[in-house]
Amino acid sequence: MFAKLKYLFLGLIGLFILIPIALMGYLSSGTKHADNSVWQSYIGRDTTVGILPDKYANYFTYTFANTKKLGYKIRGQFPDTRYFSFNMYSLGDNATQGSIVDYQIKTDSGNVNPFINEHTADNSDETYTVHLLPENTNHTLPNTLTYRPDAKLMTVVLRMYDYNIDDTGGVPLPTVEAFSLDDSNEDITVNTKRKPRALNLRSIVRKVSLPGMVKRLGLVYKSERITAPDKKTEVDALDQIPFHAIDTRGYIENNDNRYLLAAITKQEDELYVFRFKAPSFTTGPTDINKTEVRYWSFNLGNEATYNFNALKDEDAILDDEGFVNIVLADADPDIISRTKELGYNFMEWNMPWSKALILFRHMLANPNFHAQIEDVPPIGEETADFEIVEAKNFLGDFAPQGERMTKSQFLSIYQSEIVE
Repeated sequence: MFAKLKYLFLGLIGLFILIPIALMGYLSSGTKHADNSVWQSYIGRDTTVGILPDKYANYFTYTFANTKKLGYKIRGQFPDTRYFSFNMYSLGDNATQGSIVDYQIKTDSGNVNPFINEHTADNSDETYTVHLLPENTNHTLPNTLTYRPDAKLMTVVLRMYDYNIDDTGGVPLPTVEAFSLDDSNEDITVNTKRKPRALNLRSIVRKVSLPGMVKRLGLVYKSERITAPDKKTEVDALDQIPFHAIDTRGYIENNDNRYLLAAITKQEDELYVFRFKAPSFTTGPTDINKTEVRYWSFNLGNEATYNFNALKDEDAILDDEGFVNIVLADADPDIISRTKELGYNFMEWNMPWSKALILFRHMLANPNFHAQIEDVPPIGEETADFEIVEAKNFLGDFAPQGERMTKSQFLSIYQSEIVE
């Protein structure tokens, strides 16, 4: 009996040793050639993509096993988008290890980066090369992102916001090529190697990262203010919808975005009106880094972190004072008509769930912009008083503020000034 248990125990040890070796052998058996087939696509308008993506952004990931002593060349053309960037992550903690943003990327030719210079016949086809290298590697290579040599799984994420022409900004996805590193001198000796096979980030995130993220995001429901319907009257003050900052670290966050979040548990015959001051935003190379933010958006998602609807800066209707007014409601003809008469923005509650998360984002806020979302303390398990950390206390009018009401309240309070 003991002899059988001994052999079983030794067999299990051998199995635990062989499985990682076999797995690493499989993951390291990709092609030697530079190609762009390694990218997993996550299209923002796809409502099956989790982690509250922006509807107007697309994400492309290459997740690979770190086989040590390998670097990577990512070669591509500058896309026709409002923003694009590369972020590096270790899937051990899912936190960003660094990023490089469009205007920071040096061109292969040495010409001016098209994100800070108008496109001309001479620079419209400009190419770039981004290098992924282990930390402490001696090199003179441009456009580098580093990763920890001890990290087991690495992810590089290519993000494109407000893409034009097509989902990849009118250019092919960049190619990826692996090469060996020789740290014995300042000039890296490059020998093309097989790059690790791509892993499916979608399954990794949903099984590993998402449960913790849902729990953290769920804290915002504690800030909801809901008066029971039987205790409401038409003259009661409306329940407010507060916005709070959240801690996004460890959830493959974008280094350049800052977020505010609000929770809504939808009641019968209820709709929501939001208002905030719109920051100035970038429209092209001529005003890049000269506006209050590069981009902002207002998104409707749910507690399972799917996104269903959105309004982005350039599509928003502003009032005479520069404020955005949004009516979030079911597709009711009376509400839609009144919203149009008021000159407000209508956003349909186009999902079957009653619990919603409203995600408001600022991208690349100018350091001189006084309304910095990063100045809003994030809520956490220890938060006892949600009111003192509401975003409006720190951002003033630039923080969204919402009210919940019935259809009859909306039609009564928000009267149109149209003269027949």
